[in-house]
Amino acid sequence: MTTCKEEANRWVHRYAAGGAAFAALPIPFSTSVGLVALETHLLSMIGEIYGDGVGAFGATTAGGAFSAMGQGLKYAACQAACFIPVLGIPIRMSIAGATIEALGQSVIAHYERKHPGREFVKKPPE
Repeated sequence: MTTCKEEANRWVHRYAAGGAAFAALPIPFSTSVGLVALETHLLSMIGEIYGDGVGAFGATTAGGAFSAMGQGLKYAACQAACFIPVLGIPIRMSIAGATIEALGQSVIAHYERKHPGREFVKKPPE
């Protein structure tokens, strides 16, 4: 039987890889918006895995926090890319992937404190 933690970790790794790939796109200003949407969806996905809904207010609040954090990280990535222009895209990809991975792990840790060792039960399609 799979635990919720194992299932959530699988999704976190997928979202981190997707976020890193998205950060590689040469879109000047909308990359942060896409990453915020990805992070917010990850938050709700982990909540569903553990059987807790995040709710509209929680998702909106998290989206605002992720947006603010994303702007700061994007600034750091741009500054780092200025010093090493050839590695700009890999730096952005690394920051995006690591940020999503860290965020996912912290959300999993939160739910593990609430529901330690819970078994994952796949919901049937509706």
